[in-house]
Amino acid sequence: MNILAIDTSTEACSAALLRDDGAIFHEFEIAPRQHNRLLVEMMDQVLTASAVEKSMLSYCAFSNGPGAFTGIRIAAAQAQGIGLALNIPLVPVSTLAVLAQVCMDRTEYRNTLVALDARMQELYWAVYHRGSNDCAELVGTERLSAISEVVIDSAIEFGGGHGWIDSLRESAAFPVDAGLLPDARSLLKLATKAINQGLSVEASQISINYLRNQVAEKARR
Repeated sequence: MNILAIDTSTEACSAALLRDDGAIFHEFEIAPRQHNRLLVEMMDQVLTASAVEKSMLSYCAFSNGPGAFTGIRIAAAQAQGIGLALNIPLVPVSTLAVLAQVCMDRTEYRNTLVALDARMQELYWAVYHRGSNDCAELVGTERLSAISEVVIDSAIEFGGGHGWIDSLRESAAFPVDAGLLPDARSLLKLATKAINQGLSVEASQISINYLRNQVAEKARR
């Protein structure tokens, strides 16, 4: 199967394609407020590099939040458009899960606390464990809370994401990389697992995970 993955949920924009022979093609750039233009270019680039026609795609995966409001909707809209046009299933994956997967792909740590800046002195955050096939698995729930309410468990070995501001980093007795951002290449690994578990959805049924107010908004067609 050929899987296209896209992420625009932070200041980073990325696209990746897993070809049915296992080869991966990838584009990534940190470019705030340029996602609309860049994402289309990146999708074209990975399709061209892989020699995969758009009509040959089996699935389209995307980061569905939490994260930047506009960015999340850009990826959701592109994915939904592809799904409807090609009549293929979509694979929505949590942005925090993708960030945790980035941490695990780049380090050997097993327990990671990822955090993204939600503004207004709040963070989106969650703890993930390295599970089967080295895939990030959620421990507990994803949360939106004040910085002072983030719970750093003794089992945490690593922290990642730009939510790790100075005051939070001071309380960490483990390595932290606040420069790590979600990446479509890591999204591919989680999307493949979700597909194998039968968790893909029809294009008309995708949702956006804002976390704020604990609601998921149905993406508009």
